[in-house]
Amino acid sequence: MKRHHPDFILTAPLGLIQKPTVLIPPLTEGQQTTLTCTAPGLCSGSDPNITWTWRGAGEKDSHITGNITAFKTETVTQRHSSTLTFNPSTEHHGTKVTCKVIFTGNRTTEETVTLNVTYVKKLKISGSTTVREGDVLNLTCSAQSSLPAHITWTKLSTNKTLQDENKTESHLLIPNVTTEHSGQYICTATYLNNSLTENINVTVK
Repeated sequence: MKRHHPDFILTAPLGLIQKPTVLIPPLTEGQQTTLTCTAPGLCSGSDPNITWTWRGAGEKDSHITGNITAFKTETVTQRHSSTLTFNPSTEHHGTKVTCKVIFTGNRTTEETVTLNVTYVKKLKISGSTTVREGDVLNLTCSAQSSLPAHITWTKLSTNKTLQDENKTESHLLIPNVTTEHSGQYICTATYLNNSLTENINVTVK
């Protein structure tokens, strides 16, 4: 009589109890990464079919081709795994990936995970670019990013940092402006090893 691995139930009529294990490393925009899906252990001789599907917001499932590998872990069992290599982008953030494992006899099990991609996509500066002397200069720099970025404000022709904070949106307020406050204001957002810069010209009348 064959001995079954004690950690798995092989006779479930409607599918397996255990789900596959999906390993996701940290995802950063533009840096190639590999997802790994490992099927639950079964007795040797049962080669599963592993498939990947991708679903974006409000979209239907689409199949993805992965690289399937198999390796022995014990003398009586095998674990089968599939890898999916891709370059994460902002479009992948918040999407769902499903790994489905189909064993002999159409027994199936699957696991769905949500992808979280770290990114800084673009900067936008808003606010009035023409102000009168004595009024308040109010500018906002917004970073379209998955997590807070390091945002700094500087003014061209000076080396002084006007504001420095870790946010996805930074407000620059300068009260009682004079004509000396006219010029180009620069917003820089730094996230990991990436930096984005946006500028705006301000006139004080």
